Amino acid sequence: MGSAMCCAQMPMPPLLPGGGYTGELPQFDVMSVKPHKGGDDIMMMHWGEADYKAVNMTLKNMISNVYGVKSWLVFGLPSWAESSHWDIDAKVSTPDMSVMKKLTPEQRRVMIGGILKDRFGLVVHQEDKVQPVFVLTVLPTGSKLKASAPPAENPEPGKLTSGTWRIARGSMTATRTKMSTLAESLSYQVGRTIVDKTGLTGEYDLELKWTPEERANAATDNGTGDAPPAIYEALKEQLGLKLTADKAPVPTVVVDKITQPEEN
Repeated sequence: MGSAMCCAQMPMPPLLPGGGYTGELPQFDVMSVKPHKGGDDIMMMHWGEADYKAVNMTLKNMISNVYGVKSWLVFGLPSWAESSHWDIDAKVSTPDMSVMKKLTPEQRRVMIGGILKDRFGLVVHQEDKVQPVFVLTVLPTGSKLKASAPPAENPEPGKLTSGTWRIARGSMTATRTKMSTLAESLSYQVGRTIVDKTGLTGEYDLELKWTPEERANAATDNGTGDAPPAIYEALKEQLGLKLTADKAPVPTVVVDKITQPEEN
């Protein structure tokens, strides 16, 4: 997307290679938007063939999903929008299934943006802001990463040839992954954007384990806390990589207008 836009002028995102629908995007025309009333911690999003359901989702998470930025890089939300959770049930009432099947994930996210505009009156603009980041580099002693084996020239039918990821609390394993992907995945663990400056251009298999820390201030400090995360030492010891605190311009979303909807 461009560097500045609002929801009312949200263009079609770039199409994925070999796919995508090139006409006017479908719109959700039947919607239920209600505050989440349960005391549970379960959050869920589900796309059906022509419908979208969200349970216990925050506005910050939905906005970050639509605009492709981390949730801590969404600014300007009022206090009610920061704390509230929502259940959304939306569908296209008379869908053209030949069109729905062509939609890319990016195009479906644009449709979610339509819900936020219609029911929350959302207007935003996007801009680069200088923010705290971590820079990912290789230790002077060198990395401990294992280079992935070259893919088979004639892979077995049905056998995966691309990389795999598995992330759980306190552990991360990956095959055939690039450093840019590792930096992106690690950023969600530390609550701060990570900039890859390792200079490593290959693909690697890795396993990382660490002792998770509770980051009670992560939702309010936008990743500006000074204490390094527990994962910091694990990266050095297990992968030969380090995170160094710095500042850099990063893409953000700034909310210009949002209104609390009436329950329907």
